[in-house]
Amino acid sequence: MIQLEVIKGFYKREKALPAAFPMRILVIKEAEGYLHMNSGDHKLIAGRIFFIPEEGLVRLDGEIQFAYWLTFSSILYAEFLLQHLDPLAKNLFLKLSYRDLDANEFKKTTSLIEQLRKEVDARRDVAYLSQYLSLFLGYTSDLDGYLAALSLDELQQVLRFRAILEQFYKTERSIEFYAQGMGISSRKLNLFLSKVLGKSLSSLIKDRIMREAEMLLLHSDHSVDEIAKILGFEQTSNFHSTFRRYKGVTVNQFSHLG
Repeated sequence: MIQLEVIKGFYKREKALPAAFPMRILVIKEAEGYLHMNSGDHKLIAGRIFFIPEEGLVRLDGEIQFAYWLTFSSILYAEFLLQHLDPLAKNLFLKLSYRDLDANEFKKTTSLIEQLRKEVDARRDVAYLSQYLSLFLGYTSDLDGYLAALSLDELQQVLRFRAILEQFYKTERSIEFYAQGMGISSRKLNLFLSKVLGKSLSSLIKDRIMREAEMLLLHSDHSVDEIAKILGFEQTSNFHSTFRRYKGVTVNQFSHLG
């Protein structure tokens, strides 16, 4: 599903950089030389992060003092796309692109990626890793502009909340439950969600439930009654009315549109 390693040493363009999974990111901490692909040659610069398309071999030419090589599956990438519906997100890996991070951005990026490496080594589940990657991609690609203003501690809190929400959104609705999981008071969690994510807990839970509803309606063989039960609705009629208010179309209309 995901592989993250530190790479160092001398590289020659005759030998392609091996990738375990199709989605690929190269984060340069210190290096001299070039990244070569069919689309062109790109200089290896400290603080540069490359988002590399699925197609094409990656060839390095030069010396890598320290870089992170991250590859992951499209299954993990899917959560990022569900959270980012704009074309910029969908195009992130369609062609080679990169960002040059300033010192503060790079410090946060390396802290996040080091923590991700620990989570991978700890064999965290797919749901958690998909949330981590979604936050990491949103931050490093600058598609989630609000994340840039957050401290590293606040970024970690966003991740912690997303991970807890991902695990319990179908069954838990109370602010007290999520506050306990975060290790803070209900009041502080309400303030944090309002300040950082701009939404209440109930809105965030509803957003996540409706995204799951869309996925199940379009990509599963479950009946509407079964989907309502999976998502924690006691009555299918409640699921129908909630979905219509949220999407502006009925369940049947959405299924046919898909």
